[in-house]
Amino acid sequence: MEGNVNGIKIISNFLWKFCERSGLQFVNLIVQIVLARLLTPSDFAIVAIITVFITIANIFIQTGFGTALIQCEQVDDDDYSTIFFVSLITSVMLVLILAIIAPLISSFYKMSELTILIRAQSIIIFIGAFNTVQQAVMSRRMQFKKNFYARIIACLISGIIATIAAYKGLGVWSIILLNVSNNLFYTILLWILVKWKPKLVFSINSFNKLFSFSWKLILANLIGTLYDNLRTLVMGKFYDKSLLGYYNRSDMIASSLMNGVTSSISAVMLPVLSRYQNDVNKIKEKLKKTFSINCFICVPMMFGLAATADNLIIILFTSKWSTSGIFLSILCIGYSFYPIHSANLQALYAIGESGVVLKLEIIKKLLGVLLIFLSIPFGVYAVAASVVVMSILSTVINSIPNIRYIGYSLREQILDVSPYYIMSIIMSIIVYTVGNVLPFKLILCKLLLQIAIGIGVYLLQCVIVRPYAYKYFINVIKQRSKLIK
Repeated sequence: MEGNVNGIKIISNFLWKFCERSGLQFVNLIVQIVLARLLTPSDFAIVAIITVFITIANIFIQTGFGTALIQCEQVDDDDYSTIFFVSLITSVMLVLILAIIAPLISSFYKMSELTILIRAQSIIIFIGAFNTVQQAVMSRRMQFKKNFYARIIACLISGIIATIAAYKGLGVWSIILLNVSNNLFYTILLWILVKWKPKLVFSINSFNKLFSFSWKLILANLIGTLYDNLRTLVMGKFYDKSLLGYYNRSDMIASSLMNGVTSSISAVMLPVLSRYQNDVNKIKEKLKKTFSINCFICVPMMFGLAATADNLIIILFTSKWSTSGIFLSILCIGYSFYPIHSANLQALYAIGESGVVLKLEIIKKLLGVLLIFLSIPFGVYAVAASVVVMSILSTVINSIPNIRYIGYSLREQILDVSPYYIMSIIMSIIVYTVGNVLPFKLILCKLLLQIAIGIGVYLLQCVIVRPYAYKYFINVIKQRSKLIK
């Protein structure tokens, strides 16, 4: 019974995290649709370039120290308070650095407006330093319900502010207001909801303990983020700015959906896996479950989105954004592999092998950079297609260490995930065919029918094949029903 209760707790926390991410992405999508109808692809290209530099700076605040607090078996108030003050000091330094280099970035891209926009949005870094510890506390206590409320409320308020700003004709500044206000209200709500406040304590021992883990994680994520955003930087420099805008909107849809699910699962599974970091068999067992749950949800979602990309883009952003359809299809196929290599990395983090993760990131990103620059002469679609090639290579590379550390071979991993890919490919072929043979003139009706058929075909295959994740969810639902009764 204890195993079932633990399974219910994990699923319950995943559902709260998933609700947070999906609700957040839904509200954000509505705002982005409004902005896309009011702004031009070039406007979004400007914001995409700015976001790259803000995201890179945020790694030093959010990713390294926050994850270190989650991963450590034992943490106390000295650890929390130390990281709080380190985050604040680091954020001030980063904001100043961005303010200094903003004119150089503006000159490189020949976009004079970048200077003031980068300086304005960099305030996000300082605001984020005030919620790093609160997020870690929530994750360790698995209080994802609180994060759900904070995220959704902040997103709604900032969305309203940005929408009003857009209708008032503020243009690209409406997106800056969206980002800054969202982070500000989220931080305020976390300080209200999370029962932790910093003490005037700074422990060198705490800093050394957490930094020994976090510096590797920071460097790994820095390399990863630089690579992930390299296509944006390349497109902004070598191709027409509107093409970057089309790519950016497509990536926003694909990455938002994928990250909404995978980050939900990772946020729940990292503390769970960390509890068993000294038990290899348990780690493997939990990782296999994570693989199946990830792929059960994410793979059909990505393949279904790829099959309906053209109709979806026109409905969301109007026909002026139709060029984004091909980008979306390509990116969805690439993102479909993310659940696998993401789960492999979570296992390595859980057993404290952040150094191995760093080595993997270096190898993958060197290959990725090579692929990107080799694809530049062949055009913007070739640059986008390099996502698919690199995603497949990353999946294989990330799986190799877990053969040694937990005995989970690549062959086993392929066997565990192949049912979800086979079912998803079959489903997407049927969905794409339906979208092209139906004589409907109303694109919305065609899209809704495609979605309904896709869900029906995939679930029917699950009933017939009965893959692990399908049986796992059914069992958890049954156990939850018994507890409620």
